[in-house]
Amino acid sequence: MAGYYIAAGSAASWAVILTAIGVRREDFPATRGATRLVAAISVVLVLATIGLAIYLSAHEEHVKGGAEHAAIGRS
Repeated sequence: MAGYYIAAGSAASWAVILTAIGVRREDFPATRGATRLVAAISVVLVLATIGLAIYLSAHEEHVKGGAEHAAIGRS
């Protein structure tokens, strides 16, 4: 689960950093290569976050005996 939080935090931090730079510099990113680099980093961070969320939800161990199971047993 920690991997997801790291990936999500990294993506959020990246977004804040890009916003701060973009607000201060009108020509950000200045070159075509910089634009591609920013886009590639953004895509990798988002895909890593989504991928980890899917992976962890598929492999999560469900705890039995919670409120949901108690409600089902009463029906």
